[in-house]
Amino acid sequence: MTAGFLRLTILPVTCAALLLLTACGTTAPTRFYLMNPMTEAGQAPMSEGKNGISIALTSVELPEHLSRPQMVTRQNGYLVRVDEFNRWAEPLEVQVSEILAENLSMLLGTEGVLITKRYKPTEFDFHLFIKILRFDGWPGKEATLVCRWNLGTADEPADVHTERFSATRPVEGSDYPDLVAALSLVLADLSREIAQRIAAE
Repeated sequence: MTAGFLRLTILPVTCAALLLLTACGTTAPTRFYLMNPMTEAGQAPMSEGKNGISIALTSVELPEHLSRPQMVTRQNGYLVRVDEFNRWAEPLEVQVSEILAENLSMLLGTEGVLITKRYKPTEFDFHLFIKILRFDGWPGKEATLVCRWNLGTADEPADVHTERFSATRPVEGSDYPDLVAALSLVLADLSREIAQRIAAE
């Protein structure tokens, strides 16, 4: 076998190996997501005449498996997936708090919603605590929010009345942006329920 023939045989094999290594070294780009608050209340503020009310959003507590930058999806009742390539652009607790505050401000027609962990009950008309039990879904299927929330007044502790909230929205698409949009909607549903309670006080 001649040296020239060997060179001609080795060259294509080497090129193929390099292409294979290059393909194996290519990873999917990481994508980052933010949820959106409500764009409009859909009606007049729920508490007309109370536009000066103040609300301390004192805490949004997440389960440990959601306290991570990766998005967590649920395929069935038991199996969850932590996705390395689809992540929240900021801590989920921060996002949920900010969106709830924005939604409540719009629904109640007030600028007095403050996210704070240090407060005096007498400084606010209401103080709100939220403990999230489930906040996940699956592209192409549904998004679910389950939580407990407590609303107190200036002269009443927030743990006197505990409400349980549960909502599910269909995910109108098979990709992660569609799931994020549906998660934004279930947060809007929770915001409406809380706003209705405040407006009725």
